Amino acid sequence: MNKRKLLGLLCFLVAAAALAAAILLYGQSRQAAVLPTPRLTPSPTPTAEPSATPSPEPTPWPSADDGGFPQDKVFITEAREAYVSGTMRLIVPKLEIDIPILDGTSESTLLQGEGLYDYAQMPQEVGGNVSIAGHRNWIRNGQITDDVPFYYLHLLGPGDTLYLVYEDVIYQYVWDKTSIVEPDDWSVIYCQGFSCLTLTTCTPIGVADHRYVVRARQVDSFPYTKDYDYPDYLNIGTADPSPIPTEEVTP
Repeated sequence: MNKRKLLGLLCFLVAAAALAAAILLYGQSRQAAVLPTPRLTPSPTPTAEPSATPSPEPTPWPSADDGGFPQDKVFITEAREAYVSGTMRLIVPKLEIDIPILDGTSESTLLQGEGLYDYAQMPQEVGGNVSIAGHRNWIRNGQITDDVPFYYLHLLGPGDTLYLVYEDVIYQYVWDKTSIVEPDDWSVIYCQGFSCLTLTTCTPIGVADHRYVVRARQVDSFPYTKDYDYPDYLNIGTADPSPIPTEEVTP
């Protein structure tokens, strides 16, 4: 074989080897191009929002105590019989009421102000019902007026406070129930099995053929001080969940 043929053969072998190497590298590069296994990135743990300041727990209602009084009739106690007209005050901060309570519920007495039923008990008598009556409105020149303390009794509701001040003691009550009854229904001033305050007046306004009754339960009592501010609300809920009745108002 001459030199020219030998050189040509070598060139061919070199070219073939280079082509084979290129094919091998190309195949390896295709295998290496496999996509990586995805890694799951955990979501960040949510940060809990700071909780709002919890509402204070409602003041619990005191345990009921009937004081041994009957609950099915009216009667007169010695403490009630000894009452001196005007020596007890009724305070209802929400309604801006601060009035003396007169002795009795005769028409002549109620023309002067709010009066204590003859069959009421006194606030210091455990299990008693301090029942008070008053007019709802006046009529002047044919027009209904609202310038009497009990006109706005329908605005009282859960948590509203009422107070009696008597013989250097402040008795605190909280609204419990409002009802409308027939004018001859005496049961609303019976003892109720717990110490309470009952306010009665006429309804509907301007007609007065029924009685509007607001009952409040006694929750506390403490010595009288001149600087006591008479809070108008107590977070205590409602012992009686009955809804407040609506009443028609005659213009």
